[in-house]
This record gives sequence, C-alpha cells and structure tokens, in this order.
Amino acid sequence: MRKTFQINYEWDIVHIRSEVREMAREMGFDELDQARIVQSVSELARNVIQYADHGNILVEAVEEEELRGIKVQVQDAGPGIANFDEITKGKKQTFGETSGLQHVGMLMDEMKQIPVDSGTCVEVIKWLNTCKH
Repeated sequence: MRKTFQINYEWDIVHIRSEVREMAREMGFDELDQARIVQSVSELARNVIQYADHGNILVEAVEEEELRGIKVQVQDAGPGIANFDEITKGKKQTFGETSGLQHVGMLMDEMKQIPVDSGTCVEVIKWLNTCKH
C-alpha cells in the first residue's frame, strides 16, 4: 500500500487527511492512532504550505523485522530546516508550548530529517501495537 499526494494549497490537506485516515484504518490502526497519524500529516502538510508553498507526501506501509507500520515522508522545495534537531528536541519556550514538529514527534514513534539537495524531507513512522510514553 503506497500513495503519493501533491500539496499545493491548504485545501489539499483535507483530502490528504481523509485518504491517510483510510489507509491507517485498513492497516489495522485503532481510532486513537489514526487520529495521531492524521494530525501529524496535517501539521507536516501545513508546514509545507507555510514555508515552501508546495511539496509532496508519500504514505506507505512499512515492515521492519517483526514490526508493521505506516511511514509518511513529506518533502518540499522550501528553504530547509537548518536546526531540525534543535526544533524537534529543543526546550519549550513557555509552559505548555511546543513547535509543530515537536508535536509530531510526540504523536509518532519515529521522526527524522532525510538529507535532500534542496528543501526539506521529514520522515515519520507509526508502528502498529506499540505505545509511546
């Protein structure tokens, strides 16, 4: 199972959310994890619109050893994120405040930046039957 989506306008996110939720449901994710995945996709897609104007999202089933999950790669041709680790793992500015990328990192099981020639590529994975505490 693999789908690619173009992000050109904010309203593209509505369609992408619906498709990703259905993919997650078909893969066996419960409603809570479906919501986590969809919220993460929304946040990453909004970042594309806000900072790069357009990009692509690849969503696919992934298996590693005994784990099965859903992988989302979001790539854009924007200015890039020079301080990705600082943003995703950095300290909160004020009590309760987090960046969108920090929020995605809390919702998903894995998150990393993939090196690309220009722009930004962020990959996140949610594994079936795992909980992140």
